[in-house]
Amino acid sequence: MIDSTEDDNFGGVISPNWSEDLEEFHEESTRDHPIELLTRAVILSRLDGLNSAATIIEIGCSTGYMLDDLRKTYPTMRVIGFDLIFSGLRKARMALPDVGVAQADACRLPLPDSCADAVVSINLLEHIPDDRAALAEIRRILRPGAAAILVVPAGPHLYDYYDRFLHHERRYGRSEMAQKAKGVGLLVETDFQLGTVVYPAFWLLKMRNRLQFDHLDGAALEERVRRDYGDTKESSLFRAACKMERWLLDNIGSLPFGIREVIVVRCPQLSS
Repeated sequence: MIDSTEDDNFGGVISPNWSEDLEEFHEESTRDHPIELLTRAVILSRLDGLNSAATIIEIGCSTGYMLDDLRKTYPTMRVIGFDLIFSGLRKARMALPDVGVAQADACRLPLPDSCADAVVSINLLEHIPDDRAALAEIRRILRPGAAAILVVPAGPHLYDYYDRFLHHERRYGRSEMAQKAKGVGLLVETDFQLGTVVYPAFWLLKMRNRLQFDHLDGAALEERVRRDYGDTKESSLFRAACKMERWLLDNIGSLPFGIREVIVVRCPQLSS
């Protein structure tokens, strides 16, 4: 059984690869950015086979945008979020008083074994030095047969100042996450790329960034990141591309390249 979480579960733990300032940037940029809306919609479309009393865990919930979508989509299920940053958790608690949230390390979750019917995580594992330990922890908390949906940035060759600003340890190579998941005993059900339609423009932007702006640091780096993210957020062409991709995913399927990787893994069933 999972104990309900209270405000005094929040403490002074600070992630070595995230900060209060980055949490503020994340809150400003991700609620209604087209790629974030697409990502959350894709996750919801991959959650299936859950009963009305299921427990869904989000690891790296931040200010709770995915938690909000989960609560609206599955109003009878128990939704719980974990993160390391206090300010985001407080905002999630205020906005979603019926959702349990707590401060915790993704590699040491305060949960019993085999307690989760589903786990979701968006753009978290790239911040964790030992991502295999986090994957092992996900396997530990999943019930036998339960699935986790994980989203990470794709393409090591695309790593630039934006990734450095966000303290990314890595961008993932093709099938890298799948191999790591298999290494901790998870079964890989689906592994596909997201952001295919916008990939050509994204690739050109990343190449420009690496040539012209990788030297940036401090306030100049932050200003450049905010400008770039704002430009894509307000772009009607970018929004149209993300809507087109949702149609392609629903009607045709995914392509083997993109800006994010989505992997669905499952905890093995117990042997009879």
